[in-house]
This record gives sequence, structure tokens and C-alpha cells, in this order.
Amino acid sequence: MDTEATLDVLRYAFVENEMVKHESHLLEYGEVSVESKTDGSLPEVSNDILIQNLVDALVHVPDWGVSNESGDPIDSKSDKNWPSKEDTSHLFEFVAYYAARGRVSISKSVLAQILDYLTSDHILPTYNVSSKMRENQLLNLLKAVPETDWDADYVSQLCEKAHFYQVCGYIHIIDRRYVAALDSYVKEADEPIHLFCYVNKMLSQLSGDEFTAFQSAIISRIPELLDLSRQGAFFLIICNLKDTIKRIQEQLHSHPRSLFLYLKTVIEVYLSGSLDFSRLRKHEAVDSSGENIRRDIPKEAKIYLEGLNDFPKFIQDNPVNVTDDMIELYVELLCKYEPKSVLKFLETFDSYRVEHCLRLCQEYGIVDAAAFLLERVGDAGSALSLTLSGLNEKYVELEIAVECLMSEMKLGASEGASLEHFSSALELKEVRTYL
Repeated sequence: MDTEATLDVLRYAFVENEMVKHESHLLEYGEVSVESKTDGSLPEVSNDILIQNLVDALVHVPDWGVSNESGDPIDSKSDKNWPSKEDTSHLFEFVAYYAARGRVSISKSVLAQILDYLTSDHILPTYNVSSKMRENQLLNLLKAVPETDWDADYVSQLCEKAHFYQVCGYIHIIDRRYVAALDSYVKEADEPIHLFCYVNKMLSQLSGDEFTAFQSAIISRIPELLDLSRQGAFFLIICNLKDTIKRIQEQLHSHPRSLFLYLKTVIEVYLSGSLDFSRLRKHEAVDSSGENIRRDIPKEAKIYLEGLNDFPKFIQDNPVNVTDDMIELYVELLCKYEPKSVLKFLETFDSYRVEHCLRLCQEYGIVDAAAFLLERVGDAGSALSLTLSGLNEKYVELEIAVECLMSEMKLGASEGASLEHFSSALELKEVRTYL
């Protein structure tokens, strides 16, 4: 029996009509309360009755651990080889698919088994479902079923273990533990948009002591936010934390890497008037069936993305201020974290103390930038000498690399081996420096 094919046929047989799709979407994003799902507001569709009957039958399949009405386990002697572990996975997915859309009701015990399955480390490799897809499916499922049907602490533990931090954040929000939710979203490194949408939403909704505590929690985590997305963190600071910029900058001095990312972003905005937010716009939008489960963007995400689109105009109306001290500090951090970018930056700006930056370049051994600054102060001879000394070091490195390659070539007698070594020579970093 091909369980996957059978369930696919059934899925196509129960195609949702547009009204049900719309209502399901509202349920997914919390725009319809759980109570409204049972008050007759959803249209009565005969397909849903059939699906419910089908699901009621499927949950009594052997190995689901569900008994029939008499309390006796279902007899599985008719087919001892069915369902296999893979078949059971397909059954879990099928039931979860419709439960997450509010089209069927499932018992607490079945829900618990599905939650265990979706957070399990033992998903069969033959079942091609990414971790992010399973997390999306789990999140939609929790939003669709009554909160009283699942234990928040237990599900949180499952999700922490599975690294489903977006779901953890959702559970914390239900319990009004906003800072705990923030910490969960911070761990969602693959899709930082969830973090920044959440922060943007909460800063607009909270007030009083809750707002103060939440804002302080954000400020203390700015270094982590910069690591997640320097563009997203800067957008947050400039739009929502503008009155605390001085405090944030002072804090960042204890986190040099984060300070570098912040200054890099400030100067990028200063030069171009915009930022690349493409990583924030990236998020997986399909479920395990390949169907788009985010048919419309959630309200908070839509507001946030509109803000990103308006960023160039916002900066035009609120230009950033870059001081000479900030530039010199950035040069020092650039020497430390991106030495190959120093020369290009020095050629772009001229609002810095040449002697100070020259000393930094010499201290960090950045030859090309130091030679450029020596020329600026009129010491062309020293600039040439420094450049030649740098070339001499590179020639020594090249000579050593070529000698090693020649030794290898002597071991290969065939013409093919010689051609292969020649190609390898062209790929040497010491050679590519001169190409």
C-alpha cells in the first residue's frame, strides 16, 4: 500500500474553497479567536465533514496509540507490515495539515503525538521536510487548536530541544513573558525578520513599566542584534531608539566587534542613503506539501516591510551624523576586522587625521593603506620604499609556493599531471595576487 500517494489523492479530493482558505489564514495569524472557530462563523462545508470522518479513522491506525470506543487496541493482524515508520510520518503530516487549518478537530492525545513527531530528531530522511517547514507547521497548528489542549511548558521544552525558537517566542508571548520571547527570537538566526517584526510590534503596543522593561532589554541586547543583522539593528535604533543612541554607542565600546558593525552601517547609510535589507526579506513560505501557507503577509510583518521600503526617504528627512571621531574609530576597527577594506575607505573619506591613521595602518601592517597615507603627507620616497618592501615579501611567498609546486610536478610524470599542476599553480593565492 502506497500511503503517501493515497494521502496525496485524498488531499487533492478535499481542495479548500476560497472562503475556507480565507478563514484559515485568519486563524493562522490570530485574527480570528479560537472561540470563533466553534461558534458557527466558519461555513459548513461537506468536505470538512468527510475530512473529519477520515481523520477520526486514521487516528485509530495501529501504532498511533489510540484505542477504539470499546477501549481495546485496534486489531492490526490484517496487515502486519502497515503502517511502517514512514507511513506513520505521512499520516502525522496529513492530520497536522488539516488541523493547522482549522478544518478538523483532534483529541489532546493525538495532538500530543503530532507535537512529539514534529519536534523529533528522528524524522526519516526519505521524508523531505526541512526543519523550518516543520517549525512553521507546528506554529500554525498551535495557533489553530485551543490553548487548553496543550501544555505550554512541555511544548516549550520540545521546541527548545528542536531549536524551534519562533514557536518558543510565540508561547512566551501567550504567557506575557515578553523579554523571554525576545530571547527566543534572538536565537532565530536564519530568519531575523521574526525578531525585528516582534520588537517593532511590541514597542508600539506596550506602555508604562512593561514598555520600559522591554526597551531596556532590547538596548542590553543590541550587540546580539547587530550580529544577527546589522541592517535590521540599525533600522531599529534609528526608528525606535533614537533617544537612546548615545547610551547605545557607549555600551558598544565594550563590544568592539559589534561597535564595528554599527559604525560600518552608519557610514554605509551616510554614503549611500540606504541599506541592503534583502536578508530580512528572506523567509521560507511553504509547508511540507509545497503549498504556500503564508498566503498574505501578517499585519505586523507588512507594517515592518513597509518601513524598510520607506527607509531611503526616512534617511533623506533624518540624515545621519558622522563625526571625525567616529571615522577615526571606524578606521581603527576596520584595520582590525577588515584590513583589506582600509585603503578603499581612506580613499573615500578625507575627514581624518592622516598621521593618526598612518600610525594605525603601520601598527596593523596594512602596507597599501600606509603607503597611500605617506603619499598624502608628501613622503613619496617612504611610500615607494614601503610598497617595494611589501612586494618583496610577496615575492618570497610566491617563490616558496612555486618551489613546493615544482616538487610535486617532479613526482607526476604524465602530461595530464603536468597540466593539472599548471592549473593548480594559477589557483595559488600567491599567484592570483599578481594576476
